[in-house]
Amino acid sequence: MSNNDYLWDRSGDRDPEIERLETLLAPLRYRPGRQFRQRRYWPVAAGIAATVLLTAGAVWVATRPQGPSWHVVALQGSPQRQRMSRGSTVETDAASRLRLELATFGHVDVEPNTWLRLLVTKQDEQRMDLAHGKIHAVIWAPPHQFYVNTPSAVAVDLGCSYTLEVDKTGNGTVRVDFGWVAFEDHGKESFIPAHAICVTRPGKGPGIPYYEDAPPVLRGAVARFDTTGDLSAMPIILAEARQRDAVTVWHLLRRVPLQDRGTVFDRLAQLVQVPENVTRDQVVAGDPRALDALWDALGLGDIQWWRQWKR
Repeated sequence: MSNNDYLWDRSGDRDPEIERLETLLAPLRYRPGRQFRQRRYWPVAAGIAATVLLTAGAVWVATRPQGPSWHVVALQGSPQRQRMSRGSTVETDAASRLRLELATFGHVDVEPNTWLRLLVTKQDEQRMDLAHGKIHAVIWAPPHQFYVNTPSAVAVDLGCSYTLEVDKTGNGTVRVDFGWVAFEDHGKESFIPAHAICVTRPGKGPGIPYYEDAPPVLRGAVARFDTTGDLSAMPIILAEARQRDAVTVWHLLRRVPLQDRGTVFDRLAQLVQVPENVTRDQVVAGDPRALDALWDALGLGDIQWWRQWKR
């Protein structure tokens, strides 16, 4: 329940500022048969009333809902509220599940034992903060309008369906059903296609994506590289990578030191057709245009589409 309900019908949570205003106004409330006996009281009363109205107006502006609000539907258990607006939080226990619905964006299922806050509610941006727990989002809004903050990265929706889970230590895992999700943290990016997984860790940021059906040895090597930076995991990833795992190798190319990029590029060149305008030297030097062209060679979509929406 929000403080706004208390402002209108006294049914919501008590707001300390509004209670203070009520106390201040109490001497001026109407009482039958009571009259001001001396006209000199009216300027004082008018001054108090003006001050109270200005303050109350400021409180209302500060507390009123900003932008569209999400409708809350109980999937299991009882919802805490019917609407969720900016600043609202939901916390589910072990026996409750909720669905948040916004017609222009999509819906978000909030699983048991989850804490979620709504940070931004604009016509062209919705942003949530997932401290811990699990959500499943189905978003049909244009790309780059729905965001979920986690302790170590921001999940950026690119028009998709995905599951995002954050454990008690702040590690986050995204699994994409269809479409795309991007993980971002201080310039570090991971692009996760359908049927792929990516883990983000506090202090490390977004890791290297891999497909759900990737060889277990490859998955273990990716986890070791992401967690410790152990370069001995690199040759294992390269050796175990299938043709469809080129997306994993492409991300590895952007994470290894300069002296190892040539080796990673050589393996990637065996998995995809390198564009004619891309040279090994360009890739080793970290040329952004060459890396983007290599991404396009994966056959997973034009990366300029991502750049355009990001701008």
